[in-house]
Amino acid sequence: MKMGRVSSTSSSRGNQVSAAEQSDLQHWSELAHKAATILLADPTIRELRCEWPTVEWVDKFGEVHTHRFDYFAIHHDGSESAYNVKYSGKEHEVGAVFDALADSELGFELVWVHEGIATDGRAANARAILKARQNYNHSDYAEALQGLVGINGRVYLHQLLKGARNEADRREAVFALIDHGVVEMVNELERLADYSQITVNRNSLAQELARHVKSAA
Repeated sequence: MKMGRVSSTSSSRGNQVSAAEQSDLQHWSELAHKAATILLADPTIRELRCEWPTVEWVDKFGEVHTHRFDYFAIHHDGSESAYNVKYSGKEHEVGAVFDALADSELGFELVWVHEGIATDGRAANARAILKARQNYNHSDYAEALQGLVGINGRVYLHQLLKGARNEADRREAVFALIDHGVVEMVNELERLADYSQITVNRNSLAQELARHVKSAA
């Protein structure tokens, strides 16, 4: 049975604002704040909604309930995802809802976001990515791209800072490279630091060099 979607008008306890995304997302807990930040920084997401949709589900006793998802994403490829933000201690509660909706024709993926996914480190990385979007500088980005040409395999982040005219600008450019899929974090759940390991996506690098560096075109 297809579940109906119902819009929400409930209040919240805070806002998460991203000028880069022109978004104002409500949050009501520390976990939701982290989740909102991470979702805003997700480059696959085209549109992000808060406290939507609301669906009906039936428990094992036949009682009808309603459930409102915390966030809802429309991705660039047209797919959709609904996010339930709950701490791991709510596993039984989340499982009951997801199990009841498993065979429903909702048309979107159900995602549980708990503290093991929305970590402090991942949220910090997301904030840095959002800042890099706001402060994007083409010259710094192109310079950082060229610095990746000789990088192969897993390396430490600090190796990407060598030869930079300005280390702070290069660090911000690295987060722009992460945002564009050129640089990939080996452990995205931990905050990126000088001795964090990263890899370079060679295909993405070649594409970005062709777009941004004339000599590579």
